[in-house]
Amino acid sequence: MPLLNLGWREDEPFQVDADTVATGRTCILGASGSGKSYTVGVLCEELCRNKVPFMLIDTEGEYSGLKEKYEAVRIGDDEQCDLKWGEFDVQDLASRAPDIPPLIVDLSEADNPREKIGSLLSRIYREISTRRTPYLVILEEADKFVPQAGDRLQIFDEIARRGRKRGLGLVICTQRPSLVDKNILSQCGNQLIGKLVINNDLQAVSQFFPGRGLPEQLTTLTRGEFYATGGLSPIAPARIKIRTRETSDGGITPKLADKPKLKAYETFTRLPPKTPVPVAVEPLPAKPGERIAQNTDLSTEKEHLGLQPLINASEVPLIVKREKSFMIFGEEEVVAEVKSAWRPIVKVGVSVKVGVVKKRFETLFFLLDGVTGQCVEFTDKLVFREGLNRLIGLSALQIELLRALPPDSDSSFIEIAGRIGVSDDMVRKEIRLLEKRRLVRASRKGRMKMFRRTADLPRVKMDKREIELDAVNVSEKDLDGITVKKSEVKEVIEGLFDQHNLESFEPFSYPLYRVKLLLGQKSRTVWIDGRTGKNIEPRPA
Repeated sequence: MPLLNLGWREDEPFQVDADTVATGRTCILGASGSGKSYTVGVLCEELCRNKVPFMLIDTEGEYSGLKEKYEAVRIGDDEQCDLKWGEFDVQDLASRAPDIPPLIVDLSEADNPREKIGSLLSRIYREISTRRTPYLVILEEADKFVPQAGDRLQIFDEIARRGRKRGLGLVICTQRPSLVDKNILSQCGNQLIGKLVINNDLQAVSQFFPGRGLPEQLTTLTRGEFYATGGLSPIAPARIKIRTRETSDGGITPKLADKPKLKAYETFTRLPPKTPVPVAVEPLPAKPGERIAQNTDLSTEKEHLGLQPLINASEVPLIVKREKSFMIFGEEEVVAEVKSAWRPIVKVGVSVKVGVVKKRFETLFFLLDGVTGQCVEFTDKLVFREGLNRLIGLSALQIELLRALPPDSDSSFIEIAGRIGVSDDMVRKEIRLLEKRRLVRASRKGRMKMFRRTADLPRVKMDKREIELDAVNVSEKDLDGITVKKSEVKEVIEGLFDQHNLESFEPFSYPLYRVKLLLGQKSRTVWIDGRTGKNIEPRPA
């Protein structure tokens, strides 16, 4: 049976039976910014790939990007649509719907959208009832068409109650589940539930977590994280991460950074290059286990999550700082080579218990270099700082031992064991390993062996801010391989902090340029931030 590849559950693919969705009742719920529409786009890509016939009711004109890779018939009022309202026979289209590519019904500029969709959907319902063939209807902004209070399109009630036996499936999507007709919502046997923060909405989805209560993390889920429940995860709710989309997401919020830079905002002076420079820029492949969109292209380019470069390779020779053979005068360095070098950065989410009286979980984030384990910050350029690198590879217990050892006084085996509540024998075993890593120094006080910590424990700055990532194409030759493992970071987090748990581990690609400079017989390499054009110091390892 065909499977829909929706994303990842921890390190395992999360796949669901296509029949479960095609003829079932599914709801996709999540507040604004939760990734709800993005998830609908991923679902539509999977339906297209598996040849599942469907109609998508697009209220905001967000899904035209599906046509970049898949066949679809877009209905609407703008010039890019395949069919325009009023210029086709509704009955004829409805009779052909199960046999033609999926319908994207764009209502963003339509007059009387409820009337238009009601007319088309009623005819499709009759056609499917006659044929008894699977067909799926996906409804965005369900609270506008089937509200808990006010006028609704009755055809959706009919589909929800009787459509299954006829082969007609339904997916309803909304940011406000509390505003959707409870009778329709309660018939959804499959659920994808993203971040919700309004109390009424949280109460509305409580029915999908019987006997367990709402997960405490539901209010702090990151973009693209959902709980799969019901028929999508029959045994227990599964926390999943939606995979990267293959086609454009029309629902991305515009940002100031997306606008072309004006000269007044440029942070560097454009000087003509001294000599023409051969620029070698190629894109890079997916690493084992990396979460990337499926791609049928046979080239070495693969799609990753990342940040788009704002500086072209051809601009790098104009902005790189060159040294001279003497302080003020003399021969100047020549740019010999510029290569694209995508750096693996990891967005680490940590679940933190906060609150004194009413405790709750909150997700905080920090960035980690995927090669060294150093902490990374974004200022006017990428900055690498001392981070988890010295602790990577240690167990949570070993890190607890380090915390229990002051750097300015000596402690015995018995004192260390008492501080962390383990046996003396266990402390002796772990201390030896820490000595080999030169993180602990031993000395003798009489006949007793004493220890003190020789390394500072890292200070990790965490905050609530998330980074909006894009789909970027990189090539195998240009991507540094990620070496930091999720399991290693999990050990460090649990050992370094109390009541902190690793919540997410999301690698992404950051654009850098590796520049080789020549001056006589000497050469040196500098790194340029691909988004700001600034030299990166200290240099990445």
